[in-house]
Amino acid sequence: MFFGPEFLDLLREKITLSDLIARRVKLTRKGRESLGLCPFHKEKTPSFTVNDEKGFYHCFGCGAHGDVIRFLTDCEKMPFVEAVEMLAQMSSVPLPKNDEKEQARQRHQSSLADIMEIACQYFQSQLKTPAGQKACDYLKGRGLTGQTAKTFRLGYAPTGSGLLHELKAKGCDLKVAQKLGLLAFNQTRQQFYDYFYDRVMFPIFDRKKRVIGFSGRMLEKGEPKYLNSPETDLFHKGEQLFGLPFAIETIRMKNEAIVVEGNMDVISLHQHGWNQTVAPLGTAFTEKQVQLLWKLCDEPIMCFDGDSAGQRAMIRAMNRALPLLVPGKSLRFAVLPSGMDPDDMMRQKSDKIWKNLIQNAQSFIDVFWADLLASHLHSTPEQRAKLQTDALEKIKLIQNQEIRRLYESEIKQRLKKLFYRGAKKNVNIQLQLPQEDLFLLASLYAYPNELAVFSENLSSLNYFSGIRETALFNGWMDAVLEGKDLPMPETEKKLMMQIDKIKSTKTPEMVTQEVDRWLCGKQLNRLKEEFAQKQAEYFKTENPAIKEEIELLRCEIENFSQMQDE
Repeated sequence: MFFGPEFLDLLREKITLSDLIARRVKLTRKGRESLGLCPFHKEKTPSFTVNDEKGFYHCFGCGAHGDVIRFLTDCEKMPFVEAVEMLAQMSSVPLPKNDEKEQARQRHQSSLADIMEIACQYFQSQLKTPAGQKACDYLKGRGLTGQTAKTFRLGYAPTGSGLLHELKAKGCDLKVAQKLGLLAFNQTRQQFYDYFYDRVMFPIFDRKKRVIGFSGRMLEKGEPKYLNSPETDLFHKGEQLFGLPFAIETIRMKNEAIVVEGNMDVISLHQHGWNQTVAPLGTAFTEKQVQLLWKLCDEPIMCFDGDSAGQRAMIRAMNRALPLLVPGKSLRFAVLPSGMDPDDMMRQKSDKIWKNLIQNAQSFIDVFWADLLASHLHSTPEQRAKLQTDALEKIKLIQNQEIRRLYESEIKQRLKKLFYRGAKKNVNIQLQLPQEDLFLLASLYAYPNELAVFSENLSSLNYFSGIRETALFNGWMDAVLEGKDLPMPETEKKLMMQIDKIKSTKTPEMVTQEVDRWLCGKQLNRLKEEFAQKQAEYFKTENPAIKEEIELLRCEIENFSQMQDE
């Protein structure tokens, strides 16, 4: 008899795992879990845990792990069909009828997965060819080992129509391959051609480790840098997480998931032992991805790059999850140092810094509060009323009544401290700015029209890493470009003092020249850092393409150096 995944998931939800296991194992409640002697090996000290909330058992002694179905097949030695029938009877869930349409759908899914597997094996094989050498050099330059590449089944899509010929040779339906995003069709020439070419290929797997899509990274300069498979019958990117099948066991065992932004971040972190890491697939974090992770752990940690784009992504993730909060389920947030991503930290051996960031990830309500302060002024009664009204309106989005009530209580307490005890008693109010940040913000406020010319360069630097200073800068820059007055930062005393100092001691021309020199210096430093990295890559790989990039960077550095000297 055929059992679809939806039916099996329903059984897992209906059966309380500890009730089933307690028929054979004496269990003792310990917090959220139950503990007992493992039925799969002899032991005197209990190491067998059962977690009803997550629906799995795990033995820390022998490694046995599974759900209600797995327990019956492994411990009770029942055939799979018999185990499912027994659980259906226990839960009063009627067995599905032998639905020919459902069986046909499953067969269709399997045939699609077979074609994706052929493509994956082809891309893997190309890494071993002369054409794939530059892809190998790229992966080695990123610090990946051969074993890591093998585990994640990384590959290379060469130029030409190699995959097309491979699929033809295997007897695949080319129109189906086109729908899967492996081939494209030229209407003028009326012929198929490879969709991916000259890219390092990252296979995307479902929870059974079947290939359902690909993400291809361009090796040469060009756009898009990453090209993902389109939405297909197999692949729905808003419902998948890159690296999940390799992370799921660790996430369950540690009750911890780390969500980063990129594929390479995931792979690099796994290589360094952080196997609980996953990433969304080129999209903003979705509700389905949140719910998926909450089935595996209580508070996934969202880790974002240390730039303004990373800050915005963090706030989007917070807003997306806000209505979904339920007792025991939330998110935490870790923000990397400016200009760094997790892969950078692993390659620079900043393990201690990374570990500290994860251990001290901010709570959901702290990020919620910081975002409110970053987006609202609060120096006048009218501004305070606006802040309070907007805060309480936003809290109404929370669907769970108990969570909503507690958030209202907590935010009202924080607002009370903010309004009636003054800025000095709340460290979250004042901007904790380095001198350079203070100078930039004060200069922009003092002479907004003169500094508008630098808006694109300042934004591209993603210089401000803090939530509040980034919001302040972006808000002021928007106001400048729209010809509006800039709101007075009255609560920021240091900033106000710096603004007065600049207005009284410097002309617009002087400030413009200083900002120009500062920008050149920052861009020059970034070019030098990239130059050093490329040199290190070239010494390892002797890749001619990297040598060309080094020469281009050398020219750019010379140009910026001349600009600074003038």
